[in-house]
Amino acid sequence: MARKFLNRAVMMEYVIIAVMIAAAVVVAVIMLGRSVTQEFGVATTAMVDPKKAKEVHEEVKKDTKNKREQAEKHANSMHGTGVK
Repeated sequence: MARKFLNRAVMMEYVIIAVMIAAAVVVAVIMLGRSVTQEFGVATTAMVDPKKAKEVHEEVKKDTKNKREQAEKHANSMHGTGVK
């Protein structure tokens, strides 16, 4: 009986690990997907209007910087580092 319980506990640990890996993959795909979509937008704009592409690329860089700063503030507030 104890061995059967142990096997189930080990299986549950594997399930938890698999769910955590799946969640990490989903987050990575979402984050990279946004970046790739924005860069494809810049590339498309460059084919139509090369001068405007530089402006769009600068907007993407600024937006990415703002999002990174927001993420850092959020992470700092969640971990209590006090850096804002």
